[in-house]
Amino acid sequence: MLTWESEIGSALVVAAVFLALVGVGELLRGTGACSQEATRKFVHFTGGLVSLSFAYVFKSHVTVLGLGIVFILLMYTTKKLGMLQSVHGIKRKSSGDLLHPLAIYLTFTATNYFERPDFYVISIAVLSVSDALAALIGVSYGFKVYNVEEENKSIEGSFIFLLSTFLIVHLGLLLLTEVGRMECVLAALLIAVLVTCFEAISLGGADNIIIPFGTLFIIMKITTKPIPEIIMQLCSIGMIFLSTYLFGNFYGRLGDSGVIGVALAGYAAWSLVGPEWYIPVLICTILISLFDIFLEMPGSQDERLRVRPIFYMFIVSFGWILGANFNLSEERLFFIPYVVSFAAILSIRWRWYQREGNLISVSRRRLIPSWITGGNSLIRSLCLTPVFIGANLFLGLELDPVFSALSCLGGIMISDLIYWGIGSRYHGKWSRVGFLRMSMAAVLVASSLVFVAHLWYYR
Repeated sequence: MLTWESEIGSALVVAAVFLALVGVGELLRGTGACSQEATRKFVHFTGGLVSLSFAYVFKSHVTVLGLGIVFILLMYTTKKLGMLQSVHGIKRKSSGDLLHPLAIYLTFTATNYFERPDFYVISIAVLSVSDALAALIGVSYGFKVYNVEEENKSIEGSFIFLLSTFLIVHLGLLLLTEVGRMECVLAALLIAVLVTCFEAISLGGADNIIIPFGTLFIIMKITTKPIPEIIMQLCSIGMIFLSTYLFGNFYGRLGDSGVIGVALAGYAAWSLVGPEWYIPVLICTILISLFDIFLEMPGSQDERLRVRPIFYMFIVSFGWILGANFNLSEERLFFIPYVVSFAAILSIRWRWYQREGNLISVSRRRLIPSWITGGNSLIRSLCLTPVFIGANLFLGLELDPVFSALSCLGGIMISDLIYWGIGSRYHGKWSRVGFLRMSMAAVLVASSLVFVAHLWYYR
C-alpha cells in the first residue's frame, strides 16, 4: 500500500546517502587519494548501488522522478559553477551525470509498470558496476585501443565490461527469477555480448541510457524463449558480425565502431522480424565497399565510416524494423519502406562521390560505363532498385513485384530530390553532421511516403 509519509521519508534518506557519497568523492579528489576518473566512477558506482534499492523501497515513480529532478538540478548547477569536480572534472565532453538519473527513473518506471523489480536490479547493476569497472580498467590497463569518433576505448575495458555483465545478469536471473539454469547462462551470454557492443559505440555519456534500457529490453525478450531459440540467436550474432567484418571491412571502409554499428543493425533486423530482413543490411554493407572500388579514386577517402555516420545511415531503417516488429501480421507493409531507406542513402552517397570528383581511375572506369558512374538520379535509382528488390522477391511477403519496384524507384528519387534540393544550397556551410542529419531526414520523408503508398495499395 502506498503511503506518502513513508515515500517522502525514504526519499530523504536516499538523498542524504547520495550527498554523503558525493562528499566522500570530493574528499578523495581533494586529498589526491584517487585519480579524477576514479573519483567520478566511485560516485557513479556507489550511487548506482544505492539506486538498486529503489525497486523495493519506492512504490511510486513520482518519488523517483522527484529525486531525479533534484539530482539533475544539483548536477547542472554545480557544473555551471565549477563545483563538484569529483563528478564534473573530466576533459572529455559527457552528459553522463545528467543522463544517469534519467536512466534510473525511466528504467524504474518501465519495470514498475511490468511489475518486474528483479529486472530493474539487473539492469541498473549492469549500468553501475560494469560501466565503472570498464572505465577504471580501461584507463589503468588499456593498451589495445580502438577509435569511436572523437573518443578512444580499449579492448581490455570492453572485455571487463563483457565479463562483469555476464556475471551480473547470470547471477541476477539465477537468484531473483525463475528462469532455468541453462537459460540463465545462455541469456546472460547473449545480453553480455549485445550490451558490450552498445557500450562500445556509445558517445557523450549516452551509455547511461543505452545500457540499462538495452539490458532491460533484451531480458524481457530473451527470457521467454526456449533454449534452442537462444542458441540460434547466439549463432546469428556470430554469423552477422563475421559477415559484416568480411564484406564491410574488406577494403578498410568501415572503422571498428562502424562494424559494430552495422552488425547491431543487422542483428536487430534478424531477431526482431526475421532472417530475411537481414538481407538488405548485408546488401548495403557490401555496396558500401563496392562504391569504394568502382566509384572512388584510390586513396581519396582517408576517413573511415565509424559509428556516427552509420547511426544516421541506419536509424530510419531501425524505425521500420520496430514498426514491423510491433505489427508482424502486417509485416509486408513495412518491407519496401525499409528497403528504400537503404537504397536511398546509397544513392545520396553515390551523388556525393560525383559532386566531390572522386570518380574511379581510368583503369577502373573501363569496368563500368560512364553513364552509370556519372548517372543522374534516375540512373542511380534504376541501378539500385533491382539490386534490393530482386534479392527479396522470393521471401513470401506476398508483395506485388511491379508496385514494389515502382515505389522503391520513386522513394529513391524523392529522397534525392529532397536532399539535394535543400542540401545543395548549404554546401560548404553545413558541417558533416549537418549533412548526415539532412540525409536522415530526406530518407525518413521518402520512405514514409512509400509506406503511405503501400497502405493505400494493399488496403
